[in-house]
Amino acid sequence: MPVTASAAALLALLQVAAGAPPAGGPPARAQTDTGPVVLLDRFYAQVLANHPVARAARLARDQAAQDVRIARGAFDPTIAATWDRKAEKGSAKYSEVDAELKLPTITGADVKVGYSRGLGPSLNPQNGTANAGLLALGVSLPLGQRIVTDERRNALAQARAALDFAEGDRLSLVNGLLLRATRDYARWFEAWRRAAIARDGVGLADFRLRAVRLRLANGEAPAIDTLEARLEVNRREGIRVQEEQALYAATLLLQAYLWDERGQPVDLADGARPANEGFATPVALERVPTWLAAAERAHPELAKVAARIRQVEAQRLFLGQQFIPFAALDVSAVSDADRTDGLTDAGGWGDNYKFGATFRSPVLYLRERGRFSQVTQRLDQQRQIEAQLRRDVRNAVLVGANDVRAVDEQIALQAVTVQQARGMLAGEQRRFENGESSLLIVNLRERLVLDEEVRLAALQARAAVVRAELAVAIGAPARLP
Repeated sequence: MPVTASAAALLALLQVAAGAPPAGGPPARAQTDTGPVVLLDRFYAQVLANHPVARAARLARDQAAQDVRIARGAFDPTIAATWDRKAEKGSAKYSEVDAELKLPTITGADVKVGYSRGLGPSLNPQNGTANAGLLALGVSLPLGQRIVTDERRNALAQARAALDFAEGDRLSLVNGLLLRATRDYARWFEAWRRAAIARDGVGLADFRLRAVRLRLANGEAPAIDTLEARLEVNRREGIRVQEEQALYAATLLLQAYLWDERGQPVDLADGARPANEGFATPVALERVPTWLAAAERAHPELAKVAARIRQVEAQRLFLGQQFIPFAALDVSAVSDADRTDGLTDAGGWGDNYKFGATFRSPVLYLRERGRFSQVTQRLDQQRQIEAQLRRDVRNAVLVGANDVRAVDEQIALQAVTVQQARGMLAGEQRRFENGESSLLIVNLRERLVLDEEVRLAALQARAAVVRAELAVAIGAPARLP
């Protein structure tokens, strides 16, 4: 029950005590209920869409995506061509043309199609061709090292893992941003409730002062009661000023998260107010196993360390290939360019071909062994980090779920406490009417009601924070459990 409901009940009792309603009637309802409601989920949506931190995180992820494109560029088909010609004293010495289309494949082999033409008396005989030139169709095959992986495939694997890391980093940044935003939203909600309670308290104290003055005029109350009532008004007015100042500061903090699609800061609408919708419903703790599974599957910090592990594994696989001697084979079938069937006639390949083989190997493999040991140690280190992180994530989910349960129980108990404090106030008011109590005791009882309302507001704000902390522990940005 909001404070204003208790205020109405108390005003009715005061009217009975005064014998007639004082001039001006009961205090007006707090004006904070007249503006647009800013729901937490809509606030989240605007923060995610336009906040500079969220935008920067998306840009970093997009840059990593471009790194993947760059790595894929190593598999782009390439065309290369050269033309050399020399003449002396009007006499041609040589003319040489070489062109090649290379088609890299993901298996490490390269398919090549070439054309060469070499003419002239000064040309190296091995480069000479018929007048039409020479066609070649062949393949470059790794036979030892680079069969399983090579520089190109390793770079692509590294870039893909880096993209996953960037996505995990983006989600981590978003998690942190939304957690901070939730805390400031909760601070704004609590400040708004405290200010409303303080305004209600001032209204009640002022109404009581007028009622006491009326009773004094009728000879039904001692003069000291007016001083007591005036002191209470002043006390609560001071509290109201303090709470209004805190609300103003909390509103400015919240506005810092609001940006438009053009990247310009925006302000809250006049009279905007928060609501505890979205974090007031009790959480079903039976879902804890589901949350644990979700955290294991998609927590951004786990995704980041998994990406690191894949990067190190790719590097380890690549370095492990260095222990195999390097061997490569280049084989091409050749044919005169004016014979269209020269490359398709398999029977002629045994007489018209180009062949090349390369072999290279270190003797002691000192550099290779050192690099492989380093990357193996890094892999073990990352796996240890992952194991610790998995345990930390699990514990964070369990702690977060327990915090949510505890806060929900505290809210339920505090709501009962508020009702009990109101009952005490109503009873004390009746005793005051019967001459069995004093205005001081009534004020103290009313202060207790207001204080318990403030504690309830603080717990309601805390409910939003613990739900956001649980969402971060699960790794689910923009979604409160």
